[in-house]
Amino acid sequence: MLNLDFNSITKIIADDLKAIEKILLEETRVHYDFVDDAVRHIIEGGGKRIRPVLLVLSSKACGYTGGDAHILAACIELIHVASLVHDDVLDEAPIRRSQVTLHSKWGNKVAVLVGDYLHARVLSMLASRRSDDLALEILANAAQSMCEGEVIHAYKNGEFEISQNDYLKIVELKTGKLISASCHAGAILGTENPEYLNALITYGDLIGTAFQIIDDLLDFVADPEKFGKQPFKDLRDGKLTFPMIYVRETCTLEEREQLENIFNTVEFEGNQTIEWMRQLLDSYAVESHCLEAAQKYADRAKTALNVLPNTGAKVALNDLAESLVSRDS
Repeated sequence: MLNLDFNSITKIIADDLKAIEKILLEETRVHYDFVDDAVRHIIEGGGKRIRPVLLVLSSKACGYTGGDAHILAACIELIHVASLVHDDVLDEAPIRRSQVTLHSKWGNKVAVLVGDYLHARVLSMLASRRSDDLALEILANAAQSMCEGEVIHAYKNGEFEISQNDYLKIVELKTGKLISASCHAGAILGTENPEYLNALITYGDLIGTAFQIIDDLLDFVADPEKFGKQPFKDLRDGKLTFPMIYVRETCTLEEREQLENIFNTVEFEGNQTIEWMRQLLDSYAVESHCLEAAQKYADRAKTALNVLPNTGAKVALNDLAESLVSRDS
């Protein structure tokens, strides 16, 4: 597996990303200082802007060189950021990307309203587009899918017997659809070729799943300082994710019972519990299993791009698929 640097991959669109960042700052500016401070906290809170990167690279891979991609990329990012704000409220998460979450600093009411405000800004930014613009349908469907995934995931919270298929369906809705929409919205700017469009939609679907599998794995193995949240956060929150579903299906009956007891414990604390969990993960080579599974999705994503013309943007998309698997934060 190659260890590809994200900044090197996105160097070819550095000017585009600066333009997108400018739009994000300008379009979310609020005249009231208190509200603006809360919005700045979110917009300037870090993140790799993966969805805007995918949108711009997809547009360039299909021959587009204009600036319309910047507006759509900013809209996609605002939808994503708003979802994170709401997620943090639902999960009662104190930290996001190594900084205090919005609701921890300003309270749940402010956080929810700021998330709503960001969605409203997206609607305003898209209002001037043609009514028959396919991008409107793509973004609307992606936002709807995210909400559906959130509802299903909330309903499944605390369910120890959730199947891998059910979990991956939730991932497809919560994570994959917006990533896929980023690729699709970028591609339609440059082409109507259905082969190219389907290739990039498929690519987005597949790397979305790969991204979430690695995110699930990092919850157990990442450096908390780099990853920006405490280890075993998902398990503490009553969420059985891809790695733990694999462990549940692979371990002994006795280990499964112990795992279920830990899962059902309201307060998951104690060095002994964490050490037992780490030993269990090591015993069944969970890290290797997740990396292999994510790599298969990434490889299929790269294969989907074979129909596209050979351009720097296509190379960057290939490298990006690989980097999402090898990332450590």
